[in-house]
Order: sequence, then C-alpha cells, then structure tokens
Amino acid sequence: MQCMKGFIGWCYMAKVKLTNDERGGAHILIFVLFVILFIVTVLLVSMQWMMQSANKTKSKLALDRAVHAASLSIDGMEAAQGRIVWDEWAGEEVFNQYLNLNFLYREAPIVHLLEFVTHSTYPFTLERMIVIDVAKGLTRNVDVTVYGPSVVAIIEVQQIGWGKSESIVLSSVASVRFR
Repeated sequence: MQCMKGFIGWCYMAKVKLTNDERGGAHILIFVLFVILFIVTVLLVSMQWMMQSANKTKSKLALDRAVHAASLSIDGMEAAQGRIVWDEWAGEEVFNQYLNLNFLYREAPIVHLLEFVTHSTYPFTLERMIVIDVAKGLTRNVDVTVYGPSVVAIIEVQQIGWGKSESIVLSSVASVRFR
C-alpha cells in the first residue's frame, strides 16, 4: 500500500513539473504533430485498403453468381443422351446478363475468358495467362482447379485507388455436374 502511495505521489509531482516547466514545449508540440500526422496517414491507408477489399469481395461474389448461371446452360438434347455439353451461346448470354445486373462499377468488367472445361482426370489445374496491358507488357498467371466438367471465367475489374485506376483479376469456376 505504501508503495502505491509513493508511485501516485511521484506521478503527481512529475505532472506538476511537466505542466509548469515551459522549456522544450516546441519539441513536444512538433512530436505531437508528427504523431497526429502518422495516425491520420495510417487511418487513410487502412480505409483505402478496407474499401478495396470490400469491393473485391463484392466483385467476386457477383462473378460467382454469373458463372453459376452460365453453367446451368447445358444442351438438353445432349443431356437426355447422358452427355454433358455446354450451350456456349446461351451460357455467354446468361453470363453477360448476370454480370451486367450485379456489377455496379463505372467501367464494365473486361471478360478475358469464359469457357467450358473438361479433362480426362480430375482434379485438374487449368493454367491461363491473361494480358492486362499490352503497352506495358503486364500479364497475370491464373491457376484454377477444376473438379469436373465446369465453366471457367476470368475477368478484369478496374478499381480506383489513390486517384488512379488499378486492375484486379478475378477468376471463378462453376461445376456443370451438380452432386
């Protein structure tokens, strides 16, 4: 108990000394301003990161919905014979319709790939290289794992970040054969 009273007394004396002593006040003010500037910078950067993360999540969910809708467009006559054949024209039409309904961006997303993928063995890793900017030579390698006959889509979405546009590549896979 005596130790606690001594510590409280020391804190009080230090407070009185700091508030009554006017030497070094400019240094403390500059230090406080630097701390405030640092905190505001961290706040702005974290807010920008959170907004981009939220936009990426919304974009991915919208893409997943569009690819799932496209995967439902199988040829009924072939399905009656026991074969899974994707109706490319109807699938692209439904994909574009869902993409336009669900994306709320100033610029429409760029569809780099929409295809029906089958393979002799599963799981299968599909590897594609997407060219983002021909002038700058920017490319992205996209790997997706396919577990059965599936529709694969790869799109590019433009997001605004610190006043400039930033490309984000998203991919999605939807199985045509539902278990």
